[in-house]
Amino acid sequence: MSLELRPPRPALADAVQLDPSQRAVLRLPDAMSAAVIGAPGSGKTTALVELVAQHLLERDWASTDLLVLAASRQSATALRDRLGLRVGIPTTGPLARTIVSAAYSIARSEALRMGREAPRLLTGGEQDAIVADLLEGNEADGTGPVWPPTLPAEVRALPAFRTELRELIGRTTELAMTTPELARLGRAHDHPEWVAAAEFVAQYQDVLDQARETSLDSADLLAEATAAILAGHESSIPRLVVVDDGHELTSAGVGLLRAWASRGARVIVFGDPDVSSTGFRGAQPGFLSDLGEHLGLGDLPTLVLRQVHRHDATLRSLVQETTRLIGSVGLVAHREASSVPVGGVAGASAAVAPSVPASDSVQRISAGTGADEVRQIARLLREQHVLQGVPWHRMAVVVRSGRSIPTITRGLAVHEVPSRASLASRPLREQWAPRHLMTLVAVGSGLLPATAERLTELLLGPFGGLDGVSLRRLRLALRHVELADGGSRSADALLEEAMATEDGFAGLDLAAARSAGRLAGSIARLRAATEAEDTIEELLWLAWDRSGLARTWEQQSRRTGVLGDEADHHLDGVVALFTAARNYVERSPHRTPTEFLAEQLETDVPDDSLAPRSTSDSVIVCTPTAVIGAEFDVVVVAGVQEGVWPNLRLRGSLLHPQALVDVAAGLPIIDLDERRAVLNDELRMFALAVSRATRLLVVSAVMSADEQPSAFTRLVEKAPLRVPAPYPLSLRGMVGSLRRELVADPTSRASYALARLAQEGVAGADPASWYGLEPISSTAPLVDLAAEGAVVRVSPSQLEKWEKVPLNWFLDAMAASPSGLAANLGTVLHSAMEEFSLDPDADVSVPALVAAIEERWSELEFESEWLETAQRAKTQRLIEGISQYLVDFRDSGSELLGAETRFELAIGGALLSGTIDRIERDREGRVQIVDLKTGATKPAAADLPDHAQLGAYQLAAQAGVLDVIPAGAEQAGAKLLFVSSPQAGRMYWQGVQGAYDDEAVERFRARIAAAAAGMAADSFPGTEVVGDRHPLAEYAKRIHLLGEVSS
Repeated sequence: MSLELRPPRPALADAVQLDPSQRAVLRLPDAMSAAVIGAPGSGKTTALVELVAQHLLERDWASTDLLVLAASRQSATALRDRLGLRVGIPTTGPLARTIVSAAYSIARSEALRMGREAPRLLTGGEQDAIVADLLEGNEADGTGPVWPPTLPAEVRALPAFRTELRELIGRTTELAMTTPELARLGRAHDHPEWVAAAEFVAQYQDVLDQARETSLDSADLLAEATAAILAGHESSIPRLVVVDDGHELTSAGVGLLRAWASRGARVIVFGDPDVSSTGFRGAQPGFLSDLGEHLGLGDLPTLVLRQVHRHDATLRSLVQETTRLIGSVGLVAHREASSVPVGGVAGASAAVAPSVPASDSVQRISAGTGADEVRQIARLLREQHVLQGVPWHRMAVVVRSGRSIPTITRGLAVHEVPSRASLASRPLREQWAPRHLMTLVAVGSGLLPATAERLTELLLGPFGGLDGVSLRRLRLALRHVELADGGSRSADALLEEAMATEDGFAGLDLAAARSAGRLAGSIARLRAATEAEDTIEELLWLAWDRSGLARTWEQQSRRTGVLGDEADHHLDGVVALFTAARNYVERSPHRTPTEFLAEQLETDVPDDSLAPRSTSDSVIVCTPTAVIGAEFDVVVVAGVQEGVWPNLRLRGSLLHPQALVDVAAGLPIIDLDERRAVLNDELRMFALAVSRATRLLVVSAVMSADEQPSAFTRLVEKAPLRVPAPYPLSLRGMVGSLRRELVADPTSRASYALARLAQEGVAGADPASWYGLEPISSTAPLVDLAAEGAVVRVSPSQLEKWEKVPLNWFLDAMAASPSGLAANLGTVLHSAMEEFSLDPDADVSVPALVAAIEERWSELEFESEWLETAQRAKTQRLIEGISQYLVDFRDSGSELLGAETRFELAIGGALLSGTIDRIERDREGRVQIVDLKTGATKPAAADLPDHAQLGAYQLAAQAGVLDVIPAGAEQAGAKLLFVSSPQAGRMYWQGVQGAYDDEAVERFRARIAAAAAGMAADSFPGTEVVGDRHPLAEYAKRIHLLGEVSS
């Protein structure tokens, strides 16, 4: 007798208890293909896992005999892990993969067999860039297709048009449709856009054919793999192909299954046509109703799972009610599946014991604003985590549109709920950290010019590290050095010059200059590395490593709240960028770094990525497509607003790619209700979202005068409405709420609660840490008038500001905002008027003045070209006013005594000082002061006698401190010259203040003395803000009107 030693067979201890309908799947005959249909939570994936385990563990199949397909990379990864844990044996290759991954393996083997270069998967961003280049090229040289009038050049330049064009290209590939056939269908069915698209598709295919490498999109890969299998070239045909979430398969995916079936593979597809969420990408859930015909196998059994294990009766009822509203695609029996008690059955989640009463497993939130909605969601999630023990990663917030994700993640972070977004929700260029890193490398590599605007963006970003104040100081320092050297270049030009070399800021002893110098050094080294032909990976690493941000963000990511979440997101984005760069180098080693950067900085299409993510426990915020094949203990379906969910905007309204599929299938277009089809897709996504919850589902919406809940909320109108809790469920939030309550009512019991929290050392609870209770840091006056030699400087232009609102004067004096465009333009115009006034023979015509202004125009900064154009037109009017005034002045026979005349006048403890634009003497010998104004707000005639600035000038003239005025000259007062306000046929307006007599002079001296005393004081009163034009209306000033508070 001989003995054969074999390794022990892994025990089936991990097998789960299946219900009778699930066991029927495992009892299918060995050669039989089938469709397995089940409602959400009925255990389709569980049956699939047990089916695979049965073949590998009980029937001794090799892992290569099976092929398990999932709908997405994320679901394939999750299914692969689940299968690995279940079977517990080594396997050859991954147990689960996407259908595109499987197709790539086949296409690669076919290429190697034919002696060709292995194909490369064309990413969505790369395809979008090719389409955009072709469209732009056709428009530029007048070639290409003749598009119908409904698709003009402006429409063809839109990202939405490119998206539909790429979808149409994908559909033609899936249908194996030639371009002549596409054009024929366009003519036959009155779709001229298909005729034009046929010519464009031919252009697109020529571009791919001429490329140095074989670049295929996902539809091309599926077509190549299908052709290889049908031709008999693919030898490794699996014995069994199992598909999870088969309702997400496209026509090309179904074609590949048919090819495998034709070569003898057994095909079992699990799915539910009621929760298909990728119809906009060509998913065909209806094929499940007639799987045998689509696979070419004749009649095949359709097994229906009869029990739902994920949901209690309340949740199951909601899902049923939702799916019954969806138009049937031939399968409805699974909608009648009943729920069974959760726990100890197939498909049940064992992560957390259920604690929500069955009647409360569906709830709703109604908020007055979007911010309140996020606040209530955050409270709910914290409640589930803190009180019910639900891990953060077992909770999800699902929204209809990816545009809502950033708002919700930021709001959750504010309320101390850690969250993460689905990785491919936005292109890299729309993510803060990757965009700045790519911009830095693009500038260093020469792809983008180092303009002042772009350098400013980098300096204010993470790699420059400056804030607005630091940057302003840096620019002022550069201008100071330039003026000291006798130059007149603008701060923009000086910044560009300094950033061009590593030592451009060497002469400035400023922290901001040192930071800018480090950034300039990075740019210089990137320039050298580009010349040395480094790869994009190496360039990105050079910039990233020099920044030192890895350590900073890694430390911040360990914290909770907004700062920690933002650091997590930044690191995730940078890792995704490096992953994309590595894939680019591996796929296209001959392409340059600038090509990669150009594609990433221009694309509107996010690339799918398997880049590592931060693994911190956090709530996922995503769209329905990101939760395919997943389940969570708690799901919040947020933002269910009218016009948002459902979004009934017709898809494909430009090129009608879905109509092409229907025409190819022989369906009569006239009978198709497109809006109903869109509603069905919206209902499927809603059903997918609400069916992911195992314990608690919450549907939230905003109800206000501007926003109304969606009709979908009627599905949960009988669910209990959550009452907003008075306190946030966090220590910081609790402390803040108690402190507000205590301020409102000092006798409230909040003081006892705060004392208890303070005993436990909770931050902010101890009154000793409250800023509002601290004594005033200083009661000393700005100027001690009793001190010897004490002087308060009073400026004529600031006197009126002081007299109106002292607090406004103080804030501008202590923390002046950067001068704006209007002030800078006024400075240039004043300078030009001075220059032309001093030369009595100067040409004061409009062209001469324009030429003078043009010489200094580069000193002005504009945010956009249209703003500069508008400002040029406005400046032309101001110049015309100045020119006419100077001409009229000469014609009047008057004489200019002084221009830009400075003066100082001591009045007690005040020193009145300023600069007078013009001092004129008329033919009668009377002296008048002129103040040029380039603004548009004129004072009322009744206010001119007390005009502070003109009065200050008159006081200086009467005091004899203006040397240019002859002694004893008659005073004619002062006037405002507004060159922006035509009047009585002239291009300017004059507001005259009569000459001061002795009494008026004394009154004004008293005004100066009073103002000086007030300016030297220790407090500065404000006034109630009334209207947007109030001096304290802006937030930075209005906040100072608030009294001391305890926080």
